[in-house]
Amino acid sequence: MNEHFLLRTIDLALKADSRTFPNPKVGALIVHNDRIIGEGFHEYAGGPHAEVNAVAAVKEKHLLPESVIYVSLEPCNHYGKTPPCTGLILNHKIPKVVVGCVDPNPLVGGKGIEFLQQNGVQVEIAENQLPFQEINAPFFINQREKRPYIVLKWAESADGFIAPLPPAPFPITGLEAQVFSHSLRAKHHAIMIGRKTAEIDNPSLTNRHFYGRSPIRIVWDKKLKLPTGLKLFQDGLPTLVLNAIQEKKVDSVQFFVPPSEAWTDIKKMSEVLFQSLGICSIVVEGGTNLLSQFLDCGFYDEIYRFVGKVHLFQGVPAPKITTPLPFSGFSLGEDRAFRYYKPIG
Repeated sequence: MNEHFLLRTIDLALKADSRTFPNPKVGALIVHNDRIIGEGFHEYAGGPHAEVNAVAAVKEKHLLPESVIYVSLEPCNHYGKTPPCTGLILNHKIPKVVVGCVDPNPLVGGKGIEFLQQNGVQVEIAENQLPFQEINAPFFINQREKRPYIVLKWAESADGFIAPLPPAPFPITGLEAQVFSHSLRAKHHAIMIGRKTAEIDNPSLTNRHFYGRSPIRIVWDKKLKLPTGLKLFQDGLPTLVLNAIQEKKVDSVQFFVPPSEAWTDIKKMSEVLFQSLGICSIVVEGGTNLLSQFLDCGFYDEIYRFVGKVHLFQGVPAPKITTPLPFSGFSLGEDRAFRYYKPIG
C-alpha cells in the first residue's frame, strides 16, 4: 500500500463538493509500476462512479490486469442508478484494490470487499480510516443515524453580539470570512434560517463569493407570515418553507407541512427533512433563537463561530456553547474563526 496514492484519492473526491448528494464523494486512481495511469472522481449524483471514471481515463487498458486501483471508499456491490463497481474491477481483471474506508451504507458495508476477495482480488484497507470518513461526514451520519448532518454557524462581535438593537443587517466580519462562509454553503445540501432572520435581514442565502452551487434554502414560517417580496421567494432558486398551513409548490418555492410534534422537537424536524425530503446536510445560519434550539439539546455535528473586531456594546446576544468540544482556531483577515466538532467516529 502506497499512502501517497491513497491520500491522493481524497483530493480527487473533494473536487465534487455537494454535487454528489445524497451519494458520497469518492476519488479513485489506478497505478501501474508506481505510475498513475488513470484518475477519476464521482462528479454528481446519478453519474459514473469514481472507479468508472478512473478506468475510462486509462489509455493503456492492457495494463489494467497488472495494476492497483486506489479508492477512497469501498467499491459498491449493488445496482443503483449505475452498475456495481465490483463488477467493473473484475471485468477489467484488476488484481488489487486499496480502500480508504468501509462504506457505512447497509447495502455495501463490507459486502463489496468480501465479494472482491471471494473472486480472487487482493484487498487492503487503510489502517487509519478517519481521514476518508471525514470527507464524507454527512454521508456517514445519514447512513448511521438517518438524519441530516448539522452545521451551526454565526458571526459575533468582539463583545459577543450577533446584531445591534433594534435588530438590523450589520456587517460583523470582513470579506475573507464571507468567502469562507460561502464555501460552507457550497459544501452542504441546504441552509436554514428562522422567520425573524428572513424578515429582518431579507437574505438571499446564495453562494456568491465561492465557486460551486448554492444550497437549498429552508425557512421556518409556521403561520406563513413572511412577505412574498423577500429575495427567497423572488430569485427563482429552490426554497423550502416549513409551515403548518399548506403543502404545495409554487414555481421554485416548496411549502411543506411537517408533523405537529416536529415544531417543538428540533431532532424530529431534522429527521423529517432527511427521511421525507432527502435533505442530507444543513448549515443553520440564524438567529440566536433557532441556533440555541440546536445547541441546547446538543443536536449538531460542527459549529463555526466567527468573531469580528467590531464592538457593538449592546445588541442581540450570540448563542453560547456550553458543552466542551474539540476545536481549532484560525484567522480570516482581521477576524477569527473557531471550528468546534464532534469526531465522526
